[in-house]
Amino acid sequence: MVTSSAYPLRRTPTQDRASRQVERILDAACAEVVERGYDAASTSGIAKRAEIAVGSVYRYFPDKRSLIQAIERRNQARYTEAVSSRLAEVTSWRQAVDVTMVTFREMHRTDPGFRAVVLSGLGDPDLETQPGEYDDQHAGEFSELLVARFGAVDSRNFRLAVTLSIAMGEALAHLADRLPEAEAEYVLSQGMPALYSTLAPHFPA
Repeated sequence: MVTSSAYPLRRTPTQDRASRQVERILDAACAEVVERGYDAASTSGIAKRAEIAVGSVYRYFPDKRSLIQAIERRNQARYTEAVSSRLAEVTSWRQAVDVTMVTFREMHRTDPGFRAVVLSGLGDPDLETQPGEYDDQHAGEFSELLVARFGAVDSRNFRLAVTLSIAMGEALAHLADRLPEAEAEYVLSQGMPALYSTLAPHFPA
């Protein structure tokens, strides 16, 4: 289980029971946003789903936006955990790009937290603590892997290329997930080479 230290809280739980309650609140918030939409989701509805008093929600989260921020941080931690074990098995940097895309799409289909963040519009920098912080964290981790495992030449431009490829990959994944399967396969077949082309100049010939 991802620990509560992975995301900001108004009050840090000091017991396992409190940590489980925080997780229950976040799970309930995901369900509320997915079912009702971000604008219609309410703290009272979240508390009802979590089967706790609304005051218990406010004990940890001052508002709905902070809940979504916490869900996104939990998503990031879950994604990092899931993709890390898969990346240990790849043998080329292109396979590494493929694995990150496949894992990203799988988690968006299977983990309500990812859909909740999309529905909330977290792409709006106003919902982030610092603009770009989530993509930047993943970009840093992925850059280091590409340098250490596959010989990418580290530089500021390389780091920007990784950040760009992640942003492009997320947009590509969201588009593919909105389309019928045949059309999704087409846009992926056209889009993935663009990700490779963005990164290729930073690897030895």
